Amino acid sequence: MRAVLRFFWSALALLPLIGSAGQAAGRQSGAAISAELHRLSVDPARTYRVRDLELVKGDIKLYLTEGVLTFATPIAGRLAAALFTTAQSEGGDAELLLMPPRRSERASLAAFAKSPNLDEHFTSAVFYFSDDTASELLSQIQKSPSRATPLLDADVMKGANGVLRTDGPAIDVRMVEAMLDNHAPAQGFFFGMIGGRDLGTIDVMYEPEQFEPVSVGKIVATADGREPFQIWTSFRPARAPAFVLPPALIRDYKLDTVIHPDLSMSATARFEYAANARGGRVIALDLAARLRVTGASIDGKPAEIFQHETLGGGVRNGGPDMGIEDTGAELFEGVRDTGLKGARTFLLISDSALAPGTEHQVEVRYEGSVIRQTGSGSYFVDERNAWYPFTSPMLSSFDLTFHCPENLRLVSTGELVSEDVAGGVRNVHRKTQSPEPLAGFNLGNYTVASEDHGRYHIEFYADKSSALGSLPAIPAQTASVLDYYSARWMPLPTRSLAISPIEGYFGQGFPGLIYLSNISYLREEDRPASLRNPRLNSFFSEVLLPHELAHQWWGNIVKNADYRTAWLMEAMANYSAFEFLERSKGAAAIDDSLAAYREDLSAVKDGKSIESAGPVDFGDRLLENSGLATWHLILYEKGTWILHMLRRRLGDSAFRELQKRMLEQYAAKPISNEDFRRLAAEAMPAGQPDKSLNLFFDTWVYGTGIPAMKLRQASGGLTLTLSGVEDDFTTDVPLTCKSHAGSEQVHWVRASSGVNTLDLPNGSRTCALPSAADFLFFPD
Repeated sequence: MRAVLRFFWSALALLPLIGSAGQAAGRQSGAAISAELHRLSVDPARTYRVRDLELVKGDIKLYLTEGVLTFATPIAGRLAAALFTTAQSEGGDAELLLMPPRRSERASLAAFAKSPNLDEHFTSAVFYFSDDTASELLSQIQKSPSRATPLLDADVMKGANGVLRTDGPAIDVRMVEAMLDNHAPAQGFFFGMIGGRDLGTIDVMYEPEQFEPVSVGKIVATADGREPFQIWTSFRPARAPAFVLPPALIRDYKLDTVIHPDLSMSATARFEYAANARGGRVIALDLAARLRVTGASIDGKPAEIFQHETLGGGVRNGGPDMGIEDTGAELFEGVRDTGLKGARTFLLISDSALAPGTEHQVEVRYEGSVIRQTGSGSYFVDERNAWYPFTSPMLSSFDLTFHCPENLRLVSTGELVSEDVAGGVRNVHRKTQSPEPLAGFNLGNYTVASEDHGRYHIEFYADKSSALGSLPAIPAQTASVLDYYSARWMPLPTRSLAISPIEGYFGQGFPGLIYLSNISYLREEDRPASLRNPRLNSFFSEVLLPHELAHQWWGNIVKNADYRTAWLMEAMANYSAFEFLERSKGAAAIDDSLAAYREDLSAVKDGKSIESAGPVDFGDRLLENSGLATWHLILYEKGTWILHMLRRRLGDSAFRELQKRMLEQYAAKPISNEDFRRLAAEAMPAGQPDKSLNLFFDTWVYGTGIPAMKLRQASGGLTLTLSGVEDDFTTDVPLTCKSHAGSEQVHWVRASSGVNTLDLPNGSRTCALPSAADFLFFPD
């Protein structure tokens, strides 16, 4: 029989160690808290030999079966880190269990962990937390039998201290924020680094207030020396309440930016900030890692600045998309530039709490370099999305003033207020007419032309040094596309629109500002030979500009609610370009492109089709996990196919009305995949199956697979075989059936992977598969 040793503490003695982080931190500075992280060590007075402890964080379950648990020394007076090891326990063990609720997440987990459900035994773990983990563990230790408290031996203690002092500072921004933001314990985060027996070190995260509270993955080393975080699975627990997007906290944004002759910049950002519901002393903002904050104030009083390039310093994991997306339609591995190379979180710390909902005037001064001159002599803005402090979500007016060398021309989001040159400096002032999710700028040694076209004032910028053989075609194409989209949907709220070049094979759309590949500025015969073939000619000359112009509606008026809906903005912009191309060149033009997309998606990489890497709603997870080409093909090309199938199902008129309703109903709020499904379901024609479109979305948006189909007819029946897809693949297939009199009618049948035996529809003589131009499958 095990010896039983119970530990008792008075509530008064425990309160300073397990209470509110904000209360414990008091007026402590961020620098002081960070210093404590650098000095973390195991606490012999809080070291326990434990058995059968359990931690449940959302759907993450951790069982500490037998081993030694030691808390680290307090941070800001609060227990916020612990370490578990089996090193001094013969037969010691612990276990991590996780069962993702959605099929696609189970498939993702299986791709990395070789099992759809995670069941990993581990021998060591380090936990960092700002929730009630400490009180949960201490309560179980008090109530459960335990052996006498041991001291860790010297080698184990040395190793434990080394781990704590390495990993603690690595997440210092996150920990300092948690100690100062005055959150309730239930709102805090839990981060665990698990030393698995079979899978190596696994990171698990639970953040109850995030869009997807549960995430599990691993840092992996790549051939080019990077160490990206590979997300194995990320999801919202099935029993969690619906996620509510937090309100935008920033408005009335004013930026004054100086671009120096060496292309470095110094800037001052001023904006109104509404304190969130927590209150607390901290304002968390994100900024390009290559920029550094030099000064800040809140309501005119100096604020402490805490910044560090760390693992914990990035844009919030799993949070709503900020409208920061690369809206190009890149075709080649290695040529995409996301414009978000390394946003990092920094903190502004007030000397007193900011009451929830109160408004404050914030000023941030920062400097660094986000612009470079390329080998060809043109100018390239690297951090196009993160060149100013921001937080998620953003929706603000922008008042932008720039000062740059007079030989350069600068264009940005917003209507032009003034532009002049004085003392060798060009001064440009622009303001937006309505709140926008983001703002961008471009600069170069440009020639500038402009024209008024209907309600729009269009500016065209081109590098003086480049061959401009097709520049006259760009204004004409821009005007034609704007006319088409404005009549099809609605006019843009902004009057001014600028088209400017960027070196590369991509484009990007900001409100009122478009970056267009410099290749699109060249006549086809002037382009490099490697970029001249029918598909690339169509891309640079016919698709890219309409795609980026479409983002003025899809991405700037209608915004995606989260990273899982990013595909919809890209696919809608791309399909809009296809619709414009179809109007001018006929259906065959887009049929050829869709057929090429089908072949792209079925291409084999690492023994599997590219499309099988994950569904479109995995968004940027595909970029880190599977690379640029896979990300592009799935989001842009499969996404375009999804919208094409939906258009064929709804009909042209109903699909156009769906687009208009999206613009009308979601101009003031972001749209999610489920919002889009419900809106599309309202447009479904009578008599079709899957009126809710639940199966359509499960199959094509949330699932993977492109089936090969074979239809055979014999003895008055049909055999429809689906192959090349997983066993649980199911879809509705529209068969075109001819009657004995020769009339045609579409009959929908539900088919799953394998052989499906069907009755021949009444009155039908023969049936055929749908056109491969209308449905994503391979005729077998």
